[in-house]
Amino acid sequence: MPGWVLVVVVVALVVVLVAGLALALLRLRRRRAARLPMPSPAPVDDPGPEGTRRDLRAVSPHPSSPVSGVLPHDLAAPPGGLALLQLSSQFSADCRASRAVLTDVASEHPGVTVREVDVAMRPELVRLLRIDRTPTTLVVDPRGVELARTVGVPRRADLLGTLAPLRRTG
Repeated sequence: MPGWVLVVVVVALVVVLVAGLALALLRLRRRRAARLPMPSPAPVDDPGPEGTRRDLRAVSPHPSSPVSGVLPHDLAAPPGGLALLQLSSQFSADCRASRAVLTDVASEHPGVTVREVDVAMRPELVRLLRIDRTPTTLVVDPRGVELARTVGVPRRADLLGTLAPLRRTG
Protein backbone atom coordinates (compact mmCIF):
# COMPACT_ATOMS: atom_id res chain seq x y z
CA MET A 1 0.00 0.00 0.00
CA PRO A 2 2.74 2.57 0.77
CA GLY A 3 4.19 2.06 -2.74
CA TRP A 4 0.82 2.84 -4.34
CA VAL A 5 0.42 6.03 -2.28
CA LEU A 6 3.92 7.10 -3.30
CA VAL A 7 3.00 6.72 -7.00
CA VAL A 8 -0.14 8.85 -6.54
CA VAL A 9 1.82 11.57 -4.74
CA VAL A 10 4.49 11.63 -7.47
CA VAL A 11 1.82 11.82 -10.24
CA ALA A 12 0.03 14.65 -8.40
CA LEU A 13 3.32 16.48 -7.98
CA VAL A 14 4.09 16.12 -11.70
CA VAL A 15 0.61 17.43 -12.62
CA VAL A 16 1.06 20.46 -10.34
CA LEU A 17 4.52 21.18 -11.79
CA VAL A 18 3.28 20.91 -15.40
CA ALA A 19 0.30 23.19 -14.64
CA GLY A 20 2.63 25.73 -12.97
CA LEU A 21 5.00 25.64 -15.94
CA ALA A 22 2.09 26.17 -18.35
CA LEU A 23 0.85 29.18 -16.35
CA ALA A 24 4.36 30.67 -16.21
CA LEU A 25 4.74 30.35 -19.99
CA LEU A 26 1.33 31.93 -20.55
CA ARG A 27 2.23 34.91 -18.33
CA LEU A 28 5.55 35.30 -20.13
CA ARG A 29 3.80 35.39 -23.51
CA ARG A 30 1.33 38.01 -22.29
CA ARG A 31 4.15 40.22 -20.98
CA ARG A 32 6.04 39.96 -24.24
CA ALA A 33 2.89 40.72 -26.24
CA ALA A 34 2.23 43.78 -24.06
CA ARG A 35 5.74 45.10 -24.74
CA LEU A 36 5.48 44.78 -28.52
CA PRO A 37 4.50 48.01 -30.25
CA MET A 38 0.97 47.87 -31.53
CA PRO A 39 0.65 48.66 -35.23
CA SER A 40 -1.23 51.90 -35.75
CA PRO A 41 -4.61 51.32 -37.36
CA ALA A 42 -4.96 52.36 -40.95
CA PRO A 43 -7.29 55.29 -41.56
CA VAL A 44 -10.84 54.15 -42.02
CA ASP A 45 -12.78 55.60 -44.93
CA ASP A 46 -16.08 54.90 -43.17
CA PRO A 47 -17.45 58.39 -42.44
CA GLY A 48 -19.35 57.21 -39.34
CA PRO A 49 -22.32 59.09 -37.91
CA GLU A 50 -23.08 62.60 -39.17
CA GLY A 51 -19.89 63.04 -41.18
CA THR A 52 -17.52 62.10 -38.38
CA ARG A 53 -14.52 59.94 -39.07
CA ARG A 54 -12.60 57.60 -36.86
CA ASP A 55 -9.13 59.06 -37.47
CA LEU A 56 -8.10 60.84 -34.29
CA ARG A 57 -5.34 63.30 -33.54
CA ALA A 58 -3.96 64.10 -30.15
CA VAL A 59 -4.40 67.56 -28.72
CA SER A 60 -3.28 69.18 -25.48
CA PRO A 61 -5.48 68.59 -22.39
CA HIS A 62 -5.62 72.25 -21.21
CA PRO A 63 -9.04 73.88 -20.72
CA SER A 64 -9.81 76.68 -23.20
CA SER A 65 -6.97 75.31 -25.22
CA PRO A 66 -7.08 72.26 -27.45
CA VAL A 67 -9.94 69.95 -26.52
CA SER A 68 -9.31 67.55 -23.63
CA GLY A 69 -8.19 64.15 -24.89
CA VAL A 70 -8.45 63.71 -28.64
CA LEU A 71 -10.64 65.34 -31.25
CA PRO A 72 -11.55 63.78 -34.60
CA HIS A 73 -10.30 65.81 -37.56
CA ASP A 74 -13.76 66.21 -39.06
CA LEU A 75 -15.19 67.71 -35.89
CA ALA A 76 -13.09 70.86 -36.09
CA ALA A 77 -14.68 73.92 -37.64
CA PRO A 78 -14.15 74.73 -41.31
CA PRO A 79 -11.40 77.29 -42.04
CA GLY A 80 -12.38 80.75 -40.83
CA GLY A 81 -15.48 79.52 -39.01
CA LEU A 82 -16.76 77.93 -35.84
CA ALA A 83 -18.44 74.57 -35.27
CA LEU A 84 -21.19 73.85 -32.81
CA LEU A 85 -20.38 70.23 -31.95
CA GLN A 86 -23.27 68.48 -30.23
CA LEU A 87 -22.65 65.17 -28.48
CA SER A 88 -26.07 63.59 -28.28
CA SER A 89 -28.11 60.45 -27.70
CA GLN A 90 -30.45 59.01 -30.28
CA PHE A 91 -33.55 58.79 -28.09
CA SER A 92 -33.12 62.01 -26.11
CA ALA A 93 -35.81 64.66 -26.41
CA ASP A 94 -33.36 67.24 -25.04
CA CYS A 95 -30.94 66.39 -27.86
CA ARG A 96 -33.63 67.02 -30.47
CA ALA A 97 -34.50 70.35 -28.82
CA SER A 98 -30.82 71.30 -28.68
CA ARG A 99 -30.34 70.40 -32.36
CA ALA A 100 -33.19 72.76 -33.28
CA VAL A 101 -31.61 75.66 -31.33
CA LEU A 102 -28.15 75.02 -32.79
CA THR A 103 -29.47 74.76 -36.35
CA ASP A 104 -31.49 77.96 -35.93
CA VAL A 105 -28.51 79.94 -34.62
CA ALA A 106 -26.12 78.55 -37.26
CA SER A 107 -28.53 79.38 -40.09
CA GLU A 108 -28.35 83.06 -39.12
CA HIS A 109 -24.55 83.20 -38.79
CA PRO A 110 -22.35 82.53 -41.83
CA GLY A 111 -19.31 80.43 -40.98
CA VAL A 112 -20.99 78.66 -38.06
CA THR A 113 -21.69 74.98 -38.74
CA VAL A 114 -23.47 72.35 -36.69
CA ARG A 115 -21.93 68.92 -36.24
CA GLU A 116 -23.57 66.14 -34.23
CA VAL A 117 -22.10 62.93 -32.86
CA ASP A 118 -24.18 60.12 -31.39
CA VAL A 119 -22.31 59.07 -28.24
CA ALA A 120 -23.51 55.49 -28.68
CA MET A 121 -21.58 55.35 -31.96
CA ARG A 122 -18.48 57.06 -30.54
CA PRO A 123 -18.22 56.05 -26.85
CA GLU A 124 -14.50 56.89 -26.71
CA LEU A 125 -15.39 60.58 -27.06
CA VAL A 126 -17.49 60.45 -23.89
CA ARG A 127 -14.47 59.51 -21.81
CA LEU A 128 -11.88 61.54 -23.68
CA LEU A 129 -13.92 64.76 -23.77
CA ARG A 130 -15.33 64.19 -20.27
CA ILE A 131 -18.97 64.24 -21.37
CA ASP A 132 -21.19 63.73 -18.33
CA ARG A 133 -24.57 64.23 -19.95
CA THR A 134 -26.23 64.66 -23.32
CA PRO A 135 -26.71 66.97 -24.99
CA THR A 136 -23.35 68.65 -24.53
CA THR A 137 -22.40 71.30 -27.07
CA LEU A 138 -18.82 72.36 -27.71
CA VAL A 139 -17.89 75.47 -29.67
CA VAL A 140 -14.82 74.45 -31.67
CA ASP A 141 -12.50 76.49 -33.90
CA PRO A 142 -10.77 75.30 -37.11
CA ARG A 143 -7.73 74.02 -35.17
CA GLY A 144 -9.92 71.80 -32.99
CA VAL A 145 -9.71 74.06 -29.95
CA GLU A 146 -12.67 73.93 -27.56
CA LEU A 147 -13.67 77.54 -27.00
CA ALA A 148 -16.83 76.99 -24.95
CA ARG A 149 -19.04 74.23 -23.60
CA THR A 150 -22.76 74.05 -22.78
CA VAL A 151 -24.39 71.11 -21.01
CA GLY A 152 -28.09 70.56 -21.59
CA VAL A 153 -30.34 72.38 -24.05
CA PRO A 154 -28.73 75.76 -24.73
CA ARG A 155 -30.88 78.85 -24.59
CA ARG A 156 -30.73 80.76 -27.85
CA ALA A 157 -29.74 84.03 -26.13
CA ASP A 158 -26.97 82.33 -24.15
CA LEU A 159 -25.60 80.69 -27.27
CA LEU A 160 -25.62 83.98 -29.17
CA GLY A 161 -23.84 85.63 -26.22
CA THR A 162 -21.20 82.90 -26.26
CA LEU A 163 -20.66 83.16 -30.02
CA ALA A 164 -20.53 86.98 -30.26
CA PRO A 165 -17.01 87.53 -28.85
CA LEU A 166 -15.69 84.36 -30.49
CA ARG A 167 -16.84 85.39 -33.95
CA ARG A 168 -15.11 88.77 -33.58
CA THR A 169 -11.79 87.22 -32.53
CA GLY A 170 -11.94 84.01 -34.57
